[in-house]
Amino acid sequence: MLLSEDKSKAELDKWHKEIEMIGIEIKGIDEQPETGRFELKTRFINQHFINELDKIGLRLINIRGTFAGRLIVLLEDRNLNSTST
Repeated sequence: MLLSEDKSKAELDKWHKEIEMIGIEIKGIDEQPETGRFELKTRFINQHFINELDKIGLRLINIRGTFAGRLIVLLEDRNLNSTST
């Protein structure tokens, strides 16, 4: 179990770094353990950033706005379904 948590943390750190390189301001990023999807919390996202996320391998699932003015962007690794374990 500990090995999978380390792998998950390493993957989350990888995506965090890649998303920052695109230029998206990250307020928080979490992984949903039951689905393997990522919740990105930010203040701004537009079509350019969505296209850039797609290029690095993250597919947009949903965008929700919060009362505090933040956006919660639900993302999924495009290669998640194609990898076999």
